[in-house]
Amino acid sequence: MEMFKTYIAIDDTDEIGYFISTGEICEHIVKYIHTNYSKTTPITRHQLYLHEAIPYTSHNSSMCFTCQLDTQSFEEVKAFILEYITHISASSSSGGVAMVFEKDIINPQVLIDYGFDAKNKVLTKDLAYRIAKEQNVFLQEIKNEGNGIIGALAGVALRLSGNDGRLRGKITLEQSEMLPKELLQKGIVDSIEVVNANTLIDSKKIVFEEGLKWILKGHKKVLLVQEGQNFYTPLGKEALAVF
Repeated sequence: MEMFKTYIAIDDTDEIGYFISTGEICEHIVKYIHTNYSKTTPITRHQLYLHEAIPYTSHNSSMCFTCQLDTQSFEEVKAFILEYITHISASSSSGGVAMVFEKDIINPQVLIDYGFDAKNKVLTKDLAYRIAKEQNVFLQEIKNEGNGIIGALAGVALRLSGNDGRLRGKITLEQSEMLPKELLQKGIVDSIEVVNANTLIDSKKIVFEEGLKWILKGHKKVLLVQEGQNFYTPLGKEALAVF
C-alpha cells in the first residue's frame, strides 16, 4: 500500500504530579509507531493560549509529530493511541487526539488559521469539530469533557504551518562549545539565527550551558542564539515558551 505523510497530535490535559506527562505519552506513541510502522519526526511542543476559561495544568500545550502510514496502518495506529491514552492518562484527564493524512486536508490555510487562533483566543469544541470535519481530520475526545481536542487539532495545524513549535525535550552535545558551521555539519539543526536580527558571525563560537532546543520556522529546525561577550548562547526553555 502507498504510504502518506501523517500528522498526529495529542493534548492530554494531564494533572500536576501525575506519574507520566503528555510529552512522555507522546514519546511512547512515537516509539510504538517507529518500531512497528514507520520512521517518525521529532515531537514538537506547541504553546496555546493561557486563560482562566481554559482548563490546563501548567503549560496548555499540545504535542505533534509526523510519520508515514497507509490507510490500514492509520486505522491500527488510531486504535492503539485511543486505547493507550485511555489506559495511561490520569483519571481527571480530558484529552484529545487528532490525525490526518496531509494529502486529505482540503484547505491548509483554514486549518493553520485555526491553529494560530488557538494561541491567542479561547476556542470551543464545536469549532474544533467543525474545522476537523471540513478538513478531513480525525478528531476524538478521550475521557471526561474531552477539551483536549481543541489543542490536539491546533497541534496538527501549527505543525502543518511549519512556523510554530519547539523541540520536545532537548539535545545534549558532547562538546560544550562549537562554531556555527560545525553544528550545522552535524545536521542537528538546519539553520542558526541571532535574535534581534543581528548577523551571525561564523568565527564566533556557540557555548552550550545545557541541552539545546530548536524551533520550527519556515519548515526548518532553527536554533535561536543570543550574543554574549565573545560568544553565542542558545535561547533556553523560558525564552522559547512562546513557541
